[in-house]
Amino acid sequence: MSNSVSRPVGIDLGTTRSAVACVDENGRPRILADDSGISLVPSVVLFEDGPVLVGEIARDGALAAPDQVVECVKRRIGDTSWRFAVGNRKYTAVEISSFILKEMKRIAENALGGPITEAVITVPAYFHDAERLGTIQAAELAGLKVLKILNEPTAAAIYYSFEEEKAAPLFLVYDLGGGTFDITIMRRLSATSLETVCTRGNHFLGGKNWDDRLVD
Repeated sequence: MSNSVSRPVGIDLGTTRSAVACVDENGRPRILADDSGISLVPSVVLFEDGPVLVGEIARDGALAAPDQVVECVKRRIGDTSWRFAVGNRKYTAVEISSFILKEMKRIAENALGGPITEAVITVPAYFHDAERLGTIQAAELAGLKVLKILNEPTAAAIYYSFEEEKAAPLFLVYDLGGGTFDITIMRRLSATSLETVCTRGNHFLGGKNWDDRLVD
């Protein structure tokens, strides 16, 4: 990619892991990896004396400095009263999410060889207006213009329809993530049109909750 050309990317700002993808030269989606070959980056932020760290290195730092590490901040976005205190500073969920999005932006720019300024970001279908606005604000802090906030089950359904020429007209998207769980029924109206029939979800029912229960 030329340094003078920017193209939008898709970002999954996940509760426990995040990913960034682009459309390749053949018009197919491709998930991008960081310098270490990691494509699913832990949504973990570590505050130290130096630069804010995100990803595997931040998750590893949780053992030595648990009070300086933030995990699962996606569950807090939209809650304007929530703060994470470290040192003399208190960070909002929007600010912390922006650090994760900056890392996704950095990964995409390194992988594609040029600036990234626009993104489509996925969120759970049951996210309310404050949570969606918080996601947009986090992206803006990260230097990204949000072209669209896309419901996660819709994104999955688009890919399913893209891959399966004989995709069923009515199907269920079952999304059990690291921190959230939701189920959505989608209707395929045409090759390029989808409709959400219904959706339900839970912010606090995911793989991490299962892990915590097993530990307890």
